[in-house]
Amino acid sequence: MSLEDLNLSSLLLVHGLVGGLTCLLGFEAGRWFVRKEMQHWLGTRRARLVLARSGPWRLVGLCACLGFFVLFGEQLGPIQALAMGLFTGLLSLAAMIDLRSRLLPDRLTLGLVVLGLCLAGAGVTVSLTEALVGGLVGYLLPWALAKVSDRRRRSRLGKDATMEPSMGRGDFALIAAIGSWLGFSSLAFVLLFASLGMLSLALWGFLRRGWRLSTALPFGPALCLAAMLVAPFSPMAGPAGL
Repeated sequence: MSLEDLNLSSLLLVHGLVGGLTCLLGFEAGRWFVRKEMQHWLGTRRARLVLARSGPWRLVGLCACLGFFVLFGEQLGPIQALAMGLFTGLLSLAAMIDLRSRLLPDRLTLGLVVLGLCLAGAGVTVSLTEALVGGLVGYLLPWALAKVSDRRRRSRLGKDATMEPSMGRGDFALIAAIGSWLGFSSLAFVLLFASLGMLSLALWGFLRRGWRLSTALPFGPALCLAAMLVAPFSPMAGPAGL
């Protein structure tokens, strides 16, 4: 092994350790940060249950982060390693909470938006314009589509029918957060992969579990996993991105 290869391996190891540690710390910090809001909406006991047994979800974020560094770590600096670790850690937390409670805390989603815009403004992830447009479109476009969909469902079922909204405010805020981190140009791919994942899950449920069209499914986990898949190929990854 040449000295150059050894230096590259050492760089990948350092960046992987930095990103992985930040992923775990970000997950735990986010869990502490949302605790009070979760208790407000769910009660102390249920909030504790939702936030407990988080080991597998920390592992999801850690694997996504380390996998990224194995593929593209040599093209990132230490600050980008910190950002990627924080991003995957907080997304893993959001996926866990939404899957268990069908709730996406404002503290988590809006905190992700603020962090994404700050990092973009500092030149760490995408350009500030990409982040701003990604955040705005990420919120307003799904909101408008959900309104149209809910109105059509309401007219078909009747005004007095009980109907859950097709998407909640937390989903809009999460998509906006992803847009502020990955940029507007990556948002379409995130939504495409998340929708395909949800469609596959729904088809499996209809065929194997007897689900109905009225069965409500959380969209947050699919969004988070899709964002982790797209992140290595986004402008956030610098030269490694598209």
